Amino acid sequence: MLLGGLVQAGSYTVKPVRIELSARQLRTTIQIQNLGEESATIQAHVVAWNAEGAEEVLSDNDEILLNPPIFTVAAGHPQFLRLGLRHPQPDTREGTYRLILEEVPRAAKPGFNGINTLLRISVPIFVNPRVSSPQLAWTLQRTSDQELLLSVQNRGNAHVQIQTLAVTGEAPGPGFVQGTTTYVLQNARKQWVIRNGELAGAGKLRLRAQTDNGEIREDLVPDRP
Repeated sequence: MLLGGLVQAGSYTVKPVRIELSARQLRTTIQIQNLGEESATIQAHVVAWNAEGAEEVLSDNDEILLNPPIFTVAAGHPQFLRLGLRHPQPDTREGTYRLILEEVPRAAKPGFNGINTLLRISVPIFVNPRVSSPQLAWTLQRTSDQELLLSVQNRGNAHVQIQTLAVTGEAPGPGFVQGTTTYVLQNARKQWVIRNGELAGAGKLRLRAQTDNGEIREDLVPDRP
């Protein structure tokens, strides 16, 4: 759950909700707060996060240093985790990673017969280029009389986070509106299926999206497959 720069998962909070590094800021600190009534041991590691088309891939990586990699947080107390770049990176394109926080299972108490729910949080890490220039290309395809396929391709050098998305017709009527927290990485493609006969039959539609890079407004003409 996102709460203004804070992630809450079970009895824990993590802030900030995204980490940004650059050539001018090689290191940063995040805070994990244990709101529960018992101490917890958490293991942390960083993976590379990349995309080729519609597929996103997480892979082992050692370009981001973190300390400590495993720690115990007492009930009601915070733990600070330090992260930083191992080496300066080229500043022409964005580096993308994810910090994975996983709770280590405790030994079950005598007589316990339930299910333990364990913490697992994934926090995005962005190593910003000197100049961020995301380039989103939107297309709309009419796949049937009742359905459209909305696609976006990022051909730039940095991500865009789409927060809200709306597609409406020129005439008044119900449209497609969705709240989302979709990251479109460089080289990534995202798609949404729009099941709306009125929109599928329209000649031109209007796209409006709110992103972390500002608002987007475009007129789109659906293509046939």
